[in-house]
Amino acid sequence: MPDCDVAIIGAGITGLASAYYIKKEKPGLRLSVIDRNSSYAQGNTAKSAAGYRDLFTSDINRKISGSSIAFYKHVQQDLHFDLGMHFNGYLFLMDRKRLDQDAVKTFISEGRAEIVPEDRIASIGYSTRVGKEEKELMQLSDIDGALLGYNCGIIEPDRICSFYEKELRTMGVEFHYNTEVRGLRFEPKSCLNYPGEPFLWQQKEMRKLDTSSGPFSAETTVVCADIWTTDLLNSAGIDSHVRGKKRQVFRISGQPAADLMSNPLRPGEQVMPFTIFPSHGIVMRPEPGSSSVWISVADDYNRPFTTEDDPKPEPEFYENSLFPVIRSYLPQFSSCKVSSMWAGHYSYNTRDKTHYVFRNENIIVATGSSGSGIMKADAIGRIVASLYSGRSHTTLFDHSTILTADLGVESRNVPPEHIVI
Repeated sequence: MPDCDVAIIGAGITGLASAYYIKKEKPGLRLSVIDRNSSYAQGNTAKSAAGYRDLFTSDINRKISGSSIAFYKHVQQDLHFDLGMHFNGYLFLMDRKRLDQDAVKTFISEGRAEIVPEDRIASIGYSTRVGKEEKELMQLSDIDGALLGYNCGIIEPDRICSFYEKELRTMGVEFHYNTEVRGLRFEPKSCLNYPGEPFLWQQKEMRKLDTSSGPFSAETTVVCADIWTTDLLNSAGIDSHVRGKKRQVFRISGQPAADLMSNPLRPGEQVMPFTIFPSHGIVMRPEPGSSSVWISVADDYNRPFTTEDDPKPEPEFYENSLFPVIRSYLPQFSSCKVSSMWAGHYSYNTRDKTHYVFRNENIIVATGSSGSGIMKADAIGRIVASLYSGRSHTTLFDHSTILTADLGVESRNVPPEHIVI
C-alpha cells in the first residue's frame, strides 16, 4: 500500500499552492508534502525579489498573473491574513522609443497603466539625461518618461506560503521536512518479481521516491522542485524542458535610498514603485519599513546555466556591473552601501518564458516559472489540480478560464513572452 495518494515534492510557493487545490477539491486524499529543508519557502521562493505584475505581452500570462494577484488581495483584504502586499506599482523607466512601443499603448488603452512624464521622474531624484561619455561607454538610454503599472507591487513570499501551509495542516496534509528526494523510480504496474524489472514491454508507473529517509511511495507524484526538477526528472529519463541560472539580489542602504523610498506614485501607498531602469534590465525594489532598496538583474551572457544547492552572491558583480549604471541615474547613491546580499535561481523555460505544467504517466510537473513564480503560483496550483482531476479547462480565482493543456508539452499553446524581468 502506498504511503499516500499524492506526494508533492517541494514546499515552495508552487508546491504549496498545488497541494492546497488538490486537497481542497478532494478532501479525502492522503496527501504529503516533502521538502529537504527544515520548513516551507526555504529555497528559491525565499530568495526572490518578490514583486508581482500583470503587465505581460501574452494573454495567458496576463490571466494567470492577474487571477493570482486577485487571490492574494482576497487573502489579505477579505481573510485578513497579512501578506505584506503593497499595490505600489511597477515603474518602467523608458526612452522615447520604448514609450512608443505597441505593448505600452495596449497597457494604457486597457487601463492597466499610465505614462509618468519626465519632469515627474526628475523630481523624484533621477538624472533623466545621461552624460555622453557614460551613454557611449555603458550603452545607456535617457529617461523620457515612464510606464506606471497599476495592478503591480511587492509582496512577502514567506507570508503567502505561511497561509497555504496553515490551511493545509488544518486539512490534514502531512509535511515531511528535512527529507531530500534523491531520485524517481519507475516500476511495473504488475510486478512479476523477476530481477531486472521493469522490462521494456511492461506497463510502468512512478511508484517509489528514493529519499534521505528511505523509500516513499505514492499513487501520484507532483514535482514542484523549481530548478531541481531537472535533476529529479533526469533520474527517470524525463525532459523537464527548463534550465537554471543564478540570480542575485543586493540590499542597498543609506539616506539616499531612504529618501527615494518615500516617493510613492500610487494612491494610498507609502513607498516608491518597484522600478525597472531603462538600460540592461536592472530592477530596484523598495523594502518597506527600512532605509533600504533591493537591486537585481537577470544577466545572461557569460552567466552559465547551472544548478547550485547554495549559490553565492558576487560583491564584484554589483560593484563592477550594477553600481556604475545605478550611479548614472541616481548619482546620490554613491554614498549608499551594500548591507546584505543573497543569490537564488530562475528556472527558465527557454522556449517561451512561461510555466510548463504537464503529466507523464502518474507524474505531474510544474516548472519553468522564468522569474515569475510567485506572481502566478495560485493559478498554477489550480492548473495542477485540474491536471490531476483530468479536467480539460481550469477555472481561475477571477472566474476566467484557460485550457489546461495550453501550458503542457504536447498541445502547448503559449506565445513567447516578451516582458521578462
